[in-house]
Formats: sequence, structure tokens, C-alpha cells
Amino acid sequence: MSAPGSGGYGPQQPYDQTHQRGTPPQHYGHAPEYGRAPGDVHPQQGPAPGDYGAPGYGQAPPPKKPWALITVASGCILALLLGIGGGITYLALSDGGEQTAGPTATPEPETTTPSPATETLATEAPAAEAPTYRIISPIDEVEGSADDVWAILAASPLTEGTMEATGTCELPATPVDHDAEQLQALLDAAGACLNRVWATASSDRNLPWIPPRIQVYTWPDIPESPCEPDTFEQTSPRQCNLDGVLYWPLGAGYGAQQEDPAKVPTMYLWDLSLNYLNGITWNTGMWPYYRALDAKLEDDPDRQAEANRRYWLQHLCLASAVSMRVPEASQPSQQVRDTLTSVEHWTPADASTSTIAPESRGHWVRQGFEAGGDLTRCNTWLVPAEQVA
Repeated sequence: MSAPGSGGYGPQQPYDQTHQRGTPPQHYGHAPEYGRAPGDVHPQQGPAPGDYGAPGYGQAPPPKKPWALITVASGCILALLLGIGGGITYLALSDGGEQTAGPTATPEPETTTPSPATETLATEAPAAEAPTYRIISPIDEVEGSADDVWAILAASPLTEGTMEATGTCELPATPVDHDAEQLQALLDAAGACLNRVWATASSDRNLPWIPPRIQVYTWPDIPESPCEPDTFEQTSPRQCNLDGVLYWPLGAGYGAQQEDPAKVPTMYLWDLSLNYLNGITWNTGMWPYYRALDAKLEDDPDRQAEANRRYWLQHLCLASAVSMRVPEASQPSQQVRDTLTSVEHWTPADASTSTIAPESRGHWVRQGFEAGGDLTRCNTWLVPAEQVA
């Protein structure tokens, strides 16, 4: 079931609303399923104990090599070889080895003080490798500290480079009072546009691309799916990662609230672009990394809340950036962009349900719209904390 205070899209609803820490905003779409196969885990619950199988999943960091011991051992072997070599040379030069050398005095060994540089080489361990981004599944264990995981998210493939634009995108005219069939046609067309952008961007970054299938339905007739029925909501699309379907109830999305038919198609394109992030972060590993970061910050609730804001504001920015990589006629209109970047649009009726400032939401939506496909503009993990208040 949803957290208290959850609701649908709209200027009077906060983007994330009241929800448990580490879970996505309720009206944005549900959390991906992170474990119980072949069943489903409610997005408001963490994975139950034992859901992920035996411990040890994921890759542990390689053991550190004992460089200091290797250095000392190598020095001993070298000294031994030099001693043996000197004796052989002496015998070879004394009458062909026929005469026996008399006793000789053993020289006192020289005492030397190792230089600071020598001491450093003998005792210093190699520098730890910086954590790198790799695609993981939700059942993989994420090693390292919270700082390590934070750095991984800040260096993900979706924080750098440029997303190429698609040259084809046609959205059908859709009336304000549209029915399920008309909405299905519009979302299928918008999905085809977004699929072309994401397919290219994913290929360029060696990321998997699995486009969702969109299914419009009429509430309360919840479609049959492997996801639990009580995780569906009347005002929120439901991304079910167990079957790869984005279930969209008629009436959900900002597109459903438009009074001008000219705004309906491109507002739905933006709605869909935002909901695409559920499946994308699931398939590329961003969601599992964020879940791990959230768990590692349990003892630091202030920083945990900050990480939550950075994660969801990045979604807003990415959704806006991708929506502008289609031909101009299908991009969110200037009126739509003005709405989505306004503070009033993101100000909830009940301010106590908001955990992200309306100014921050409007700022990151604008960043995406103005990015020109440059994903560095959406890297919320590196900016000052005041920009993700």
C-alpha cells in the first residue's frame, strides 16, 4: 500500500510526497522489484530477509598484495645471489681453481641507514583503486563505503556525454477528454520516440536497453500481472519490472490535467519520459546502487535525505533532457516548459508532504530542458547541497 499522503500527478501534488526513505515518490511510479522471485516485493517494503538467496553474491574486492614482504624477500634473494657469485669468481681466478685460498678476514658488515624514500617503498601499500561503475542487479551486494557508492553514482554513464537526438517523432492530436484507446495511441507514439533516443544513448554507453511495453487500463480494473495488485494506484503509472510492462491508468499524468488540447500530446511525452526512468535505473544498476547508498547512510539521516533528493532530482532532469531530443514539433511546448519549471507547479497544497523544495524541482527541470542533451548538466551528485534542497 502507498505511504500516507500519496496521490496523483498535478501542480498541487509534490513530486515525491511522503514516503519511506529510499523509496521513490508515489505518484511518480513505483519502485522496481528487488528480489522475491518469481513473486513481487511491495515498493514500500524493503526486501524480506532471505529474499536474495545465499550471502556472497556480488564480487568482493581483490585481496591486497603484500608488497612490503615481496620487497624485503626480493632484497634477501639478491644479496644471496651476489654472495654466491663473488665466491665463484674468486675460485675461477685462483690458478684455475687448483690452489686453495688461505683463510681471509671477514669484513665487518657496513651499517647503513635507509633513506626515507627507501622506507616508503618498503612499507607503503599500493593506493586503493577508485570505485568504478558496473552494471549490477538488485540482488548484488554493493561493496565499499557510502562515499564509494556516492562516487559511483556521480560517475555513472548517465552523468556524462551527450544524448543524440532522433529525427523522427510524430504525436497524434489528442483531445482533452480522451478515452483509453486514444491515450494508448498517444503513449505508443511517444514511447517510440523515446525508445529511439534511449536505444542510441544506451548503445553509446554499453548499457542494456529494454523498452517497456505500455498498457493503458481503466481503474479499478487492474490488469493481471506478476506484480501485486495492491501496488497499483489510480493516479500513478505502475512500472512492473517483473514483466517489463508500464501499466498506465486512464487519468494519470499531467497530460490528463490539461485544458488546452494543444498541450496534451507533449505533456504526456514528458510524463512518459519521467516514468521511463523507473525501468532504466533498474536495468542499468542505478537503482540498486542508490538502494545500497540509502542503506549505508542509515546512521546519517540528514545525508540520507540529501542523497534521496539528489537521486530524484536527477530523474527530473534526465526526463526533461530526453524529452527535448525529439524533433521540435514534438518537444514539450514553451507553455508546457513554463509550467514544469514554475515554483507554483511544484508547490503542494500541504507543504508538510514535500521533501524537496519547489525551487529545486523547477531548477532541475529547467537544467534538463536547456541541456541540449549534455548529461553533465544533470549530474546532481556533484553540485553544492543548496542546489538540491
